[in-house]
Amino acid sequence: YLFDLDGTLIDTAPEIADATNDTLRRMGHPAVSDEQVRGWIGEGARALVRKALVSAGVPPGLLDSETARAWHGFELDYAARCGTRSQPYPGVHAALDRIAAAGMPMALVTNKEAAFSHRVLVAHGLSEYFDMLVCGDSLPVRKPDPGMVLHALSTLGREAEHAVLVGDSAIDVRTARAAG
Repeated sequence: YLFDLDGTLIDTAPEIADATNDTLRRMGHPAVSDEQVRGWIGEGARALVRKALVSAGVPPGLLDSETARAWHGFELDYAARCGTRSQPYPGVHAALDRIAAAGMPMALVTNKEAAFSHRVLVAHGLSEYFDMLVCGDSLPVRKPDPGMVLHALSTLGREAEHAVLVGDSAIDVRTARAAG
């Protein structure tokens, strides 16, 4: 079993929105809604910061430099917010308990950076379920590239036809299909 994190196991959008707004306000930009941030989740935090800056009206010619400038502050803001307003979805613990009791290996495959992934898993008592984490900064590729899934399957000694990727987005569907 391969699981996505944000929007699949845990609703992290509220605390990601808090960190995004902390960063935007510090840079002199207006805050955005939780729903806007929810729509930006899925490609990793750096991509989310970039989308927030586009929404704030940062000109395309300054976007790369402003994203780089915002990133360090966002890392600190999100590290402080991780686990504060997120919640596992109902039934997640029970489902993971059943899979673990059946002796099935589990991996987390997420575009979220490793430090954030680990912190939010620990905050909600989910870290012990996973045999491995493949995060957005673990490999040179991110979902929907199949490399993350193929790496997890190889490490777990499993074939794609005997695995399932549980996710919540079109990115997860494309990743699963690309990995076979």
